[in-house]
Amino acid sequence: MGLRANKSFKIAPGVRIRLGNKSSSVSIGGKAGRVTLNSHGRRTTTVRLASGVSYSSTSSSTRPKRDRPAANTPVALTMSAPLGPLIAPRRNIIDGWVAADLRGVVVHRRELDDVRIPLVQLVSAELDGKELTLKTAGVTTYRLRLTTFSAARDLRFVETLARAAGLAQS
Repeated sequence: MGLRANKSFKIAPGVRIRLGNKSSSVSIGGKAGRVTLNSHGRRTTTVRLASGVSYSSTSSSTRPKRDRPAANTPVALTMSAPLGPLIAPRRNIIDGWVAADLRGVVVHRRELDDVRIPLVQLVSAELDGKELTLKTAGVTTYRLRLTTFSAARDLRFVETLARAAGLAQS
């Protein structure tokens, strides 16, 4: 049995915030009825019908589910790129960040869609000072200017990325 902990705060009349280990939520409403939105995109509406009797309905996020590609098939670049378990820590770039998870490299820039470069399509990853260059199997090349303060961590990021993609170390 796992240990769970959560804390609830009333921030205004009829508005409550709950913080937990894996999720947080905001509830709006009172005893007669309320709407709760959690950090995973679930929405719960509860209406009190009588003392001890209530009706509740839950709906998940409206985002469509994505089909997973076969493991040995190259994957095209996508514009929606949620992160999975990280294999290399996130590094800051001008106007965003870059990170690597088990499926590929995610480049996030403010006010633009995230771009995922699958590991199977990565041809090279090079670091020249603070300039990170990522080349794909197509003709696409990403040149990213790192703004982090640790050259050793930047180099470790590129080495981990190259190892995960199966690139030759030079």
